[in-house]
Amino acid sequence: MTSEATDTFILDPVVLVRLDDTEDKLGVVTAGEGPQEALIVFRGPEDAQGYQRTTGKHTTEEGFQLVGMSEEALAALLDKHGLSWVAMPEPWTGEESSGVDLFSRENFFRFLEECAPA
Repeated sequence: MTSEATDTFILDPVVLVRLDDTEDKLGVVTAGEGPQEALIVFRGPEDAQGYQRTTGKHTTEEGFQLVGMSEEALAALLDKHGLSWVAMPEPWTGEESSGVDLFSRENFFRFLEECAPA
């Protein structure tokens, strides 16, 4: 997202999570497999909702919730699931996705710092 007044990129990280009652653990949406499996982090709630609407996947009806994440919460979630990568889809506009940005954990947190409001 960008702010038109200042042309500044604003990032409000959101993940889709679901509590798995049978295993008493928090499920997250990931992409890929093995050592490059990545946590999918959306730029904001609108992008996450657009993803759900466009793909029909990981919906509220399936028990997924949109959760805004602080840097500390994202770090804890990555640690809990043993993930070292973050995938950030381009905004979902109802057309084909224009791609996914893949970040190493370190680069993603650097990116978050750069996007933080001054």
